[in-house]
Amino acid sequence: MSSNSTALYESPVMRHIAVVRPRLPPALGRVADYLLRHPLKAATLTIEELAAATQTSPAAVNRLARALELGGYSGLKAALVGTLQEVVSPVDKLRVELAQRPSGVFGLQEQLRTTQANLAAVENPNPEQVFESIVATLVEARRIYVLGFGNSSYLAGMAAANLVPFCADAIAICMEGGNEHAAYRLAMIGASDVLLAISLPRYSLDTVRLARFARDRGAKVVAITDSPASPLAQIANEVLYAPVEHPVLTSSNVAALTIIEGLVAAVIARNKEAVGLAAELTESVLSYLHVSTADGDSKRK
Repeated sequence: MSSNSTALYESPVMRHIAVVRPRLPPALGRVADYLLRHPLKAATLTIEELAAATQTSPAAVNRLARALELGGYSGLKAALVGTLQEVVSPVDKLRVELAQRPSGVFGLQEQLRTTQANLAAVENPNPEQVFESIVATLVEARRIYVLGFGNSSYLAGMAAANLVPFCADAIAICMEGGNEHAAYRLAMIGASDVLLAISLPRYSLDTVRLARFARDRGAKVVAITDSPASPLAQIANEVLYAPVEHPVLTSSNVAALTIIEGLVAAVIARNKEAVGLAAELTESVLSYLHVSTADGDSKRK
């Protein structure tokens, strides 16, 4: 889709689902979460299939549709189809293809196609203005705290490490010492600071708690997560969505990594001293690196 197209999660029906989700009872909440995570697939399902996918019942699906003031399931499906008819889901296409592969086989080509599908699905739910706003927030921050637990801790560490030379201060608070030490490192966060929180399925409860703490201290919270159904999406001031579909793994990190690289690149591009900082960084670490030269090679020979 072009950048001028309506973003997936900005459509009226998806916004409405996200707004009412916190007030729904458990069964209806499971249906709403499925719609938020798989809106395109949901638009193709019958009421019985949607009930089975959410481990609820057709009655629960109908109750959700009425809670959304859409009358019933037919109104809900019409709203989804009407809003999303111009969107093609590469992930759903891939799912059908993978369902036809030999049982128990997963090869490099499947992984490459999974990666391509997730990357293709990044653009639609992320309006350019949200991305630019988050970049501006990072550039203007006094300090950037980067948070993520579990597999997301590696993404958070990489984000902080790449932001360090080009921001006033960037701190990964999810590394050594575990969750308790992460809380200690976050204790001094304030209104001039930003928390970049990363949480993909399966979500860490500690990430949600610390993000809420940062928001209560007046800091701006920006998040990278998979969908509006993520608990982190309800806390953050601004969110970028990274599709995590994978036929084998709990979640794929490829889209989140791409978003992080995009944010880092945008921050660097806005820093007028970026070239000088990069040169200084290179010179400072040069003595620790092995550099092969013609003279050096000949001397070793």
